[in-house]
Amino acid sequence: MPVGTPTPFSFFRRPQLSVKSLILLSALFIIVANNGVLFKALSGRLDLFSLQGALFVFSIYLLLVSVLSLVFFLLCHPYTLKPVLIFFIVVTAVLSYFSQQLGVIFDVDMIRNVAETIRDNNQQEAFELLSFPLIFHVLLLGVLPSLFVIYVSPIYSKALREILTRFGVISVMLLLVGLMVWSNFKFTTFFVRENREIRIYTLPVYPVYALQKYAKTLKKSSKTPFETIGEDAVQEKVNPNKIVGLMVVGETARADHFSLNGYQRKNNPLLEKENLLNFSNATSAGTSTAYSVPSMFSFLAPNKYSPEKASNTSNVLDVLKHAGVSVFWIENNSSSKGVANRIETIDLRKNHDRSSPLYSDGGYFDEALVNYLDRCIEESPKDVLIVLHTMGSHGPTYHKRYPDEFAKFLPDCQSNSPQECSSEEVINAYDNTILYTDYVLSGLIAFLKKHNDEYDSFLLYASDHGESLGEDGIYLHGLPAFLAPEAQTHIPMFAWLSEGFIADQTIPLPPSKNDIDRDVSHDNLSHTLLGLLDVKTSLYKKDLDLFSDH
Repeated sequence: MPVGTPTPFSFFRRPQLSVKSLILLSALFIIVANNGVLFKALSGRLDLFSLQGALFVFSIYLLLVSVLSLVFFLLCHPYTLKPVLIFFIVVTAVLSYFSQQLGVIFDVDMIRNVAETIRDNNQQEAFELLSFPLIFHVLLLGVLPSLFVIYVSPIYSKALREILTRFGVISVMLLLVGLMVWSNFKFTTFFVRENREIRIYTLPVYPVYALQKYAKTLKKSSKTPFETIGEDAVQEKVNPNKIVGLMVVGETARADHFSLNGYQRKNNPLLEKENLLNFSNATSAGTSTAYSVPSMFSFLAPNKYSPEKASNTSNVLDVLKHAGVSVFWIENNSSSKGVANRIETIDLRKNHDRSSPLYSDGGYFDEALVNYLDRCIEESPKDVLIVLHTMGSHGPTYHKRYPDEFAKFLPDCQSNSPQECSSEEVINAYDNTILYTDYVLSGLIAFLKKHNDEYDSFLLYASDHGESLGEDGIYLHGLPAFLAPEAQTHIPMFAWLSEGFIADQTIPLPPSKNDIDRDVSHDNLSHTLLGLLDVKTSLYKKDLDLFSDH
């Protein structure tokens, strides 16, 4: 048979591509197929039909392809070529799903959230994010192109020629980028200067940068010795009566969906009957649990705060414990994010009782928290602070956060892909979680009221952050501070004080019990807890105590 004559099996021969071509094709596919959000952001700020706009967009995409190709040229060798390409293809497909469908930005804080989920072994949260739309997206943009990479037979040149070829290709690509930038220099420099945040949309370049930055932060934190502060703390009580305080850490609750704050739906029917001190202008430190929860108990100033710094410094719970207060943490969420490392913790996530009427989907409904209060209080004759970390309104499966009898607002979204539900269904499900939170919190207040004759008591509630419910195509939370909408940072915060506590601590109430409109934040919480429990320390700042002015 003559050379080159097709055989019956020719169809099954694996196509051959040079390594250079395979790398460039892979980089081009990853950048073009997964950067829809970047293109949308650029098209919203540029005239793509103008020469300047089109040239700028083309140069941006060529630069991204060049950078990714350079990474591949450095990492891809005979034994690493296909694993590296497949890894980037699949991971970028996953990132682009959350970016395009939910509006997620993979900055340092989001990388920290992912790391915390893995560290906490939070399988429940991971599985809740797994959905058919995600699977389909990854199959289309991750698995299918990966199969192509597997099927192709790469052709390698001799070592020196391969190195020179790779260097030449990158040089030519970067030269083209340089020429396009130079020819459009005035427009490019102006646009970049005015739109620096555009870089956060570049996949997978910016997430890789954020991962590297987070790794450096962790490395620095691991070498920093723990700093014990507040050793001068002592409790100087005005009244000898025992104090029992509940600090409730809310989850994903936004202030404008609390009827306490004027929301049109009555989803706080029980709390509205209570004598609350409601702080209607409260702001969270961040937009994620991993960032916000440590800040709620930290003494670090906002410009010096980071979760890593907080983990290496005593927090208000440590200081209260040092002063003689019995402190407990009851966990019904992912974890305390390091806040409760040095105090007694009760973790409801472990050893679940599936026969319990409060058991739900690998965890418990929040009302299960009340079952542990008596134990904590009875264990100590001293004053007690109990921190309750609730599941609250954690998404995306809002419908799993409340029992069926609290499904008042219907139809409610029953999917773990909120973007697949109507806006009405998403909001209904979310509002049902707030209705259930109202029930849980009023139950905690009722528990304290039952013991009015035994001790003075208070309840302080603040959510860790808010939530986006599809506004402007954004869902869930975790956006960078400079991009985050008010829905992710405006949080509910209020306090309930028993009559005995008010009388014994001589705390005068404001004229309106329902609404205190001063600007407050997570920064107030540590100092407020010190004040409520009569703990004196040089760390205490009176102007940050929520009750110091009343």
